[in-house]
Amino acid sequence: MGSEKIRAARARVYAPPEGVAADNKVHVYIFDTFNEAFLAEHRSFENVERAVQHQRREQERIYTEQEAEPELFDLPFLSNDPDLLARIEKDAEYKKRLIRDLKGDARSRGRRF
Repeated sequence: MGSEKIRAARARVYAPPEGVAADNKVHVYIFDTFNEAFLAEHRSFENVERAVQHQRREQERIYTEQEAEPELFDLPFLSNDPDLLARIEKDAEYKKRLIRDLKGDARSRGRRF
């Protein structure tokens, strides 16, 4: 259990844009790196440890189901923004910045394999 907390402490949680209050919960969203789209489903958790556990389970499921280069796999990510899916539809700059950051994460994941 201790090693799981250390891994969760290093987890990256994307914050909402400036001026928007972050949620007390941690939300797991999935970014489709190939189509540069955000999938509609997401899960919310009370703490980072649970969110990271779910994120890792989703990543394992995705790796077994999708046939792609590692940097093109769907990418589960964490955010404190409960309205992320609605916000990216309204705020093009926030969406652009988030996609840029997530694509960078996907590229670094591809280099690790």
